[in-house]
Amino acid sequence: MKFQKSIIFTLFICSVSLIISGCIKQFEKDQAPNIILIYTDDLGYGDIAPFADKATITPNLHQLAKDGITLTNFYVASSVCSPSRASLLTGSYPLRVGIPRVLAPHGISWAENIWRTGLNPDEETLAELLKEQGYNTALIGKWHLGHAKEQLPMQHGFDEFFGIPYSNDMIPSVNPSYPKLPLIENESIIDENPDQRFFTKRFTEKTIENISKNKNTPFFILLTHPLPHIPLSTSPEFENKTKEGIYEDAIHEIDWSVGQIKSKLLELDLEENTILIFTSDNGPWLAYQTHAGSAGNLREGKNTVFEGGHKVPFIISWPSQLPEGKKLDGLVTNMDLLPTLVAWAGGTKPRLEIDGLSLIDYLEGTSNQSPREGFLYYYNEDLQGIRDQRFKLLLPHQYQKPAGDSINPGQQDRFVTDSIPLSLFDLWKDPGERNNIAEDLPEKVKELQTKLEREHQKIMGGRRPSGIYEGPEPPTGKLWIENY
Repeated sequence: MKFQKSIIFTLFICSVSLIISGCIKQFEKDQAPNIILIYTDDLGYGDIAPFADKATITPNLHQLAKDGITLTNFYVASSVCSPSRASLLTGSYPLRVGIPRVLAPHGISWAENIWRTGLNPDEETLAELLKEQGYNTALIGKWHLGHAKEQLPMQHGFDEFFGIPYSNDMIPSVNPSYPKLPLIENESIIDENPDQRFFTKRFTEKTIENISKNKNTPFFILLTHPLPHIPLSTSPEFENKTKEGIYEDAIHEIDWSVGQIKSKLLELDLEENTILIFTSDNGPWLAYQTHAGSAGNLREGKNTVFEGGHKVPFIISWPSQLPEGKKLDGLVTNMDLLPTLVAWAGGTKPRLEIDGLSLIDYLEGTSNQSPREGFLYYYNEDLQGIRDQRFKLLLPHQYQKPAGDSINPGQQDRFVTDSIPLSLFDLWKDPGERNNIAEDLPEKVKELQTKLEREHQKIMGGRRPSGIYEGPEPPTGKLWIENY
């Protein structure tokens, strides 16, 4: 009798434990996940582990991949920064939302007609959609979607902004027409031409501060490192740390940043329910040679529609929800992050049409195929190609590439103009786009040409304007007019 009671009691305790455990797991699943999205600048497909043999230089990223999922066919919607960031935040092709080109301050000849341009306030950004779900939202690092006060991150759904309004090379020492590079906190300039050696460290510290401050509420942090965009620099403790040159030193410090963020999440018991993403805005700026990254075995880099410009590393970890150590080869884009993250947070897509698709079933493993069937390649306003799951068609066009001359470290190589005829590539067999098989597969060429025109017309028919700053032009050397 005592033995039976003991068994019954033991079974009761076990049942209660299982129920409690199940309830805890369900409670964790029902909590809105924290989201940290790290967006680097000009980082190439061959720059970090596990996409290249870089485990000693990027050990934290290598471990992040072991803890989560790597996507081997992740594409950004533009091979330059402003359009890529517009796509990330709106879930749309840059042409659809009126940001097909790189933005820059006034006074620069090539920016004469675009310095007033910024992201349209009518666009519902990733930050705004998450904010509607109760998230605290912060952008830390580089913005580059409009630099007038009414175009800054806090006008687009971010509760906080700490960083620079555009690229770190848009400085007077590069071109005297540029105003002094401002460091902005929320909507105030707190420094001009700050010491760039401390960018990675300062933005990491600000991220950790934000995590600690918002540990009891869902938060979204978009950490947009200005590096490894030129001019390259590192904090003193990372100078010559890798013995491989300043580019690798800068990557190593970014990897350190990832490690610091993960440590803080562990310390605060937030890691299990935090989505941590690491990727890049576009491929490497190869014209800077020793100060540029690597696209691995891919062709060309930034400023082109070849794979080296659009295909970038991507790692995502969410320990309580996603599998560990998984590699997915399906076609995915940065436009797909908005509908995916917003849905995970319990929200809905924007009211305006977007081009992104939810990846939830694919990432969680309930579907073995990506929902994305194709991708259009644009350079500025020009449509130059399309791919499906396997094949890529490029229209005839000219492009610029570095000449490969010997130059001094940190200086831009001269460009030469090259051209490509109508070309078809089998990306499964030829990811480096070396073998044009258009003549061998004329029916595939025709099929992709038809799809290209159809999908392009959809975007053209749904184009929306950018936001335009209507105020006066600032004085020479100033970002804003006085007392504005």
